[in-house]
Amino acid sequence: MVIQDSDLISKILPTTFQGFARSWYNNLEPSFIKGFGNLYVKLVACFSTSILAKKSSMNLFGVTQQEGKSTRVYLKRFNEEMLKMEELLELVALKALIRGVRDYAL
Repeated sequence: MVIQDSDLISKILPTTFQGFARSWYNNLEPSFIKGFGNLYVKLVACFSTSILAKKSSMNLFGVTQQEGKSTRVYLKRFNEEMLKMEELLELVALKALIRGVRDYAL
């Protein structure tokens, strides 16, 4: 069943909210939402910062060996971050690994 009435959707959708979204919606003024388009804009404005950004191989350049920490600890952290990548580019990962070692000099 496809519902195309935006007023009806704006009334049905909030019944699916849970947790913070339910609390947010319940605290709105009754006349605050004027249809689905308006509800959509308000939802995106409120919750868009909660969306996790995808990690790419380039994020590995932010993992570096910390001062006073062993290379073993660095490699463990690097591998943990590498496992979070959706599409790992091996050449980029290798370059990031080498650059992240504290005693590496160009």
